[in-house]
Amino acid sequence: MDDAPRLIVNADDLGLSEGIDRAIFAAHEAGVVTSASVLATGAAFEHAVRGLRAHPALGAGVHLCLHEEQPVLPPARIPTLVGGDGRLLPLGLVVRRVLSGAARREEIEAEYAAQIARVRDAGIAVDHLDSHCHLHAFPPIARVVRAVAGRFGIRCLRRPEASRLREYARAPLPRWPLGAAITLCSRVSRRTLGPGFFSPDRFTGLVHSGSADASWIARAVRSLEPGLVTELMVHPGDGSDAGGPGDDHGPRQRKGELDAITSSEVRDALREHGVRLIGYKDLVPC
Repeated sequence: MDDAPRLIVNADDLGLSEGIDRAIFAAHEAGVVTSASVLATGAAFEHAVRGLRAHPALGAGVHLCLHEEQPVLPPARIPTLVGGDGRLLPLGLVVRRVLSGAARREEIEAEYAAQIARVRDAGIAVDHLDSHCHLHAFPPIARVVRAVAGRFGIRCLRRPEASRLREYARAPLPRWPLGAAITLCSRVSRRTLGPGFFSPDRFTGLVHSGSADASWIARAVRSLEPGLVTELMVHPGDGSDAGGPGDDHGPRQRKGELDAITSSEVRDALREHGVRLIGYKDLVPC
């Protein structure tokens, strides 16, 4: 049995902007990023698709989105999810509507299905699902994700849980309660999802999202456990543009993450710790 620690380095927000796309493909070419989450609602979606076709070894999931961006479906089809401008509602309002039941489940399911279909119809093989701001961790959304994943035969899902105390070390204090809340919701949602889905054993980067530097990532790499699969979530950008109204990571932060994940310090840690880099497709038994 292979006891090497295995790591999926997944870059979120592919398709949000061309600068973000360029950074993700550069980090993949550098041999670090193995997977990316495609934002079907992103302004640079077509640019992302062209890049994925040019990088066939880069795994691709769908970054399901319910806030801020332009929906895939016509706004009239999803009236409880959009504002007067036709865009998906701000994050806080979406969360309140989901928790109160004001956001209709059938509309969420239809929009999510349309997002997955848009990626697949572009010829991209979808190997997992995750979501913008981890909304799929909320139990009401998890039930919808279970349904659309089953419809499309997608068997891998992100499990965004900062389950170890060391995940919180040196993280910005304001992110601690958010990380704990998302982790708790994700654990509850596991029962909602039920059997039949595959996820990495560990997840890292939740509390340090937007603040991860090379030294923190290198320490996280050296803490990877033998025989287990960990997902490292990153948000790189080349610093040339902003991601738009739904982007909570500024250009400077994103450029810092690109520099961090492609640094010699991180690549040395990967090599010295004997880490095997994999993708989500490697989680599914043959």
